[in-house]
Amino acid sequence: MSNTAISPAAMHAVLRQLPQMSGKIVDDTRHEKVLSYMRLFLASPDAIAKLSEWDALQVLSSCLQQPSDYRVSAVAIRFLGDIVSAPGALSLWHSVASEPHGVLRWVAENVDSQHALLRFSCLYFVRMAASIDDARVAEFLDQQLDYPRYITRRLLDAGSYFVVAEACKLLGALVCRHGQLDRPLCDLFHTLVARPFASQSAARKLAVLAAASTLYGTDDAQVHRMGLQTLTVDKLAPYLFASDRLVRDRALDVLENTLRLADDPECLATVVCILTTHINDASVSSKVRAATVLRILAAVVKESPVNRNWVGVEAVATTCKAIVGMALALLCTANDMDAEPTERADLAEVYQFLGSLIDPMTQQGARSSILCEAARIVREYTTFDQHVVSVLFQLLDHKQVQANVQLLHLVLDSIVRSLRRGAKHSASGFSHLLALPGIITNFAIRAPGLKVLFDLAQEVIRDQNDYDVGLFAKFCSSLVQSIRERLADVEWEARDTALEFVSSVVRHLGWPKARCLFSPHTAHTSLIDDAALALDDPEEYVRASGAQLLAIIVDYAHEEEEEGDAEIVRVISGHKRLCRDGLAALLNDSEAFVKRAAFDLVYSLGTAAMAGRTETYEWVYSLSYPKLYQTADDPDFEVRVRCAKLLALLCRCWLRQEEEEEEEEEVEEGRTRFAATDKVADLQPGSLLIDMCRDASRYVRRVCVDELLQMKRDLGPPLSAENKSDAASLDGGNAGEMHLSKRQTVVQNHAALFYQKLCAIDFARLEGSLTAEHLYQEALDTQVERELMAESKAPNEGNNILDCY
Repeated sequence: MSNTAISPAAMHAVLRQLPQMSGKIVDDTRHEKVLSYMRLFLASPDAIAKLSEWDALQVLSSCLQQPSDYRVSAVAIRFLGDIVSAPGALSLWHSVASEPHGVLRWVAENVDSQHALLRFSCLYFVRMAASIDDARVAEFLDQQLDYPRYITRRLLDAGSYFVVAEACKLLGALVCRHGQLDRPLCDLFHTLVARPFASQSAARKLAVLAAASTLYGTDDAQVHRMGLQTLTVDKLAPYLFASDRLVRDRALDVLENTLRLADDPECLATVVCILTTHINDASVSSKVRAATVLRILAAVVKESPVNRNWVGVEAVATTCKAIVGMALALLCTANDMDAEPTERADLAEVYQFLGSLIDPMTQQGARSSILCEAARIVREYTTFDQHVVSVLFQLLDHKQVQANVQLLHLVLDSIVRSLRRGAKHSASGFSHLLALPGIITNFAIRAPGLKVLFDLAQEVIRDQNDYDVGLFAKFCSSLVQSIRERLADVEWEARDTALEFVSSVVRHLGWPKARCLFSPHTAHTSLIDDAALALDDPEEYVRASGAQLLAIIVDYAHEEEEEGDAEIVRVISGHKRLCRDGLAALLNDSEAFVKRAAFDLVYSLGTAAMAGRTETYEWVYSLSYPKLYQTADDPDFEVRVRCAKLLALLCRCWLRQEEEEEEEEEVEEGRTRFAATDKVADLQPGSLLIDMCRDASRYVRRVCVDELLQMKRDLGPPLSAENKSDAASLDGGNAGEMHLSKRQTVVQNHAALFYQKLCAIDFARLEGSLTAEHLYQEALDTQVERELMAESKAPNEGNNILDCY
């Protein structure tokens, strides 16, 4: 049984008690939890058969006769909708449609209920029923509901946004059935739009726009065509410049859909004509008019290239380029830069109107808003244009732009998008990318903008095979220098972002592509030195990111074993900041997330040492038994998880045996390893790991059990000392060889004792306590029917038995 499965017994109990659910429950979400619970059961394979066996229709129909608590009726009718629309439930629909339970009659009587929840629930049931391929569905919709009028009333429902949203879904489900447009619903939309805008109520305006969005959101081309022909751009114009902000926002969404779906490119000319008509409308403030004009132009630039019908149409590309040029001219004029005024006569009046509002004497708030909207237009431009990029670079260095954080990030985002497009579609695109490291060193750009730049840099590294080798090497060298400069930033967020970028490159692109940041021509140890210095940063987030970066490099730097990779690992493991005292201080950090990263780093160094990729064992000497004992009981379970993994690694190091005798010149190295093994034995990792099997967190217990089981399998029943032949006789070896043989015997004896401890553990019982069902399946199965349906009288005590959802 999965952790979301509902047992039939528990479901039957909930269903039986639903009609008697207490009407005194104050928390309405309890009813939604009951519905969610029952829907989970409906997903099981035999749900319909079980519901038929329990006569669920009779139980649910009885809930509809509960006038004292409409919430129970709302749950019942929605669950009925789920049932009748489920696969294989056609017989249940026939039972509902034959009216022995009065369900359809109840729905018809309550579609206009005073309670918004009931109106919403009835809409939901009708939409579910409409998905059934049965003649009685059409009869129900036509005769009992008069669905066009019904949908109209609900679209105009000013009492609930959710009711209107559900009415839109029903409209979308019914407007085109069996490949044919529903003529009554088409007439409904035409009637909504036909009323003059000035005489429309606020609810009707929103209903028109909601219906249009629904029609454009369908997958049927004939529905799109009907919507475009009914709500033309001319008719949409008053909504775009309405005094109500919500109406304007919804109208802009509709306009974007119109531009994406329209067939005739002349639609763009109509849009521009509308702008020149409405910019002088005194009924709306100049600030609102300016913002609306710019957002409309942004929609044109954004959606026109997406329209499949307009691909390759020169007039569309020319219009978009002219709009972007006008936006750039506004930005340049506002920042005292040379600007090229627009040459388009139809945009000249718009440019003059907007230019009058960005005068330095203008109210600063309006000026800033206009400039940000102009920058958004440039950001939406999907064509790489060297002139546009050059102007954006000039704006980025302008003090007035840097002083406006929002405008700065919009300009920066525009540059990044242009460079990203240029790198793919222009021969000179990569030469512009060479300017990226220089932008990164602009200290006016804060952490959010820095992350955008680093995302683009990561894409360049990902696609390095597409670029010239020499240019890419130059890019990497400049990039590393830029990263190092930002690691010296006075703002900790920038330092943290730079470290996370390098970690992301290594983790997500792999070492073969990330190697360019650590190659000799980029001074490959420089970033390692900076990451090590970050371990002493006063900001805990930077310390954690530095430790995480070093751990990731150690983990990934052996993927292809090329020359220099092993050296990088040795540089990290032998770094003076990663000596035993330095690592011990990091493990003792006061912040839990720093300790997590510290344990990750020590674990990575230990794994590298076990694999023979480093010869230092400083990571072992940074540990102590009191520290491990204390960490095994750390309040943060993530720290305890990492502690358990490290203890398992120490166990494997402790139990490691030599498979063959070392050559004479390697004896000293073996003795060094044995000295570290003695230190590991003093840490008692096996005992601590076994004790952690009693941890309160099942995640910690899972790590302990998995690691111990693996060690038990690896050890197997150890051979007794009597059956072993002595690997080094006194006649045949020197003192070093005899020392190795004695060490093997000691380790083998330790292994035998540890194996006996493992055999004494009841792993079956431990495994049983690790499943999610063990934690709350019992609550779902045995307590739900007792606690969910009644209200507790104890103060400040809620019945949250289903909060696991």
